[in-house]
Amino acid sequence: MKVIKYPQSCIVIENGAERLLIDPGSFVSQKFTAESLLPVDAILITHEHQDHADPVLIQNLLKNKKIPVIANDSTQIVLGDVVSRVVKDNETLEIGSFKITCRELPHVDLVDGSKGPKNTGYVINDILFHPGDGIEISNLKVPVAAVPVAGPDISPKDIFMFIKEVGAHTVIPIHNDYFMSDPVMYEKIFNDKGLEAKFIVLENGESCEL
Repeated sequence: MKVIKYPQSCIVIENGAERLLIDPGSFVSQKFTAESLLPVDAILITHEHQDHADPVLIQNLLKNKKIPVIANDSTQIVLGDVVSRVVKDNETLEIGSFKITCRELPHVDLVDGSKGPKNTGYVINDILFHPGDGIEISNLKVPVAAVPVAGPDISPKDIFMFIKEVGAHTVIPIHNDYFMSDPVMYEKIFNDKGLEAKFIVLENGESCEL
């Protein structure tokens, strides 16, 4: 599989000619057009926040195209009819050659200490986990994790423990376009503390092979 990174938490996952788009949010629409993200075979949304789900960008992606948009019920209430499939925790679905397992995990607390919205992560082909804005999950082991490395309530300790919990040996840092951080520094600090994980730090539009 191939992973292409876009702003904030947006990634495209390619498997042959098939492509999944996860979390096309408002930071993406500031720098990329809908046409530059296409074609995609499905759009996965982790939660309703606009930096993960830009309604205008999603509508532009769907213009004259039948692309399934997958999200949890809370997100569907906000986005409306553009969500064509509502998923639940531990539900598994197949889209082409992609096996997608949905895992609900708590959104990190917001800056005022309040709870975030319902947040659904996605495990792709039992290889890569995209957790949305969540950094706590049990009973999941994956070789690759897209990890939010900055946020309203995300500390270096949280990142370290999350990577250790899921057992990822490869980390693709995401979610640092607004609350900024230095993933390269984290890799050095974490490895000094015994965490054996390789950080693949991608610029927007860059890709890596898994």
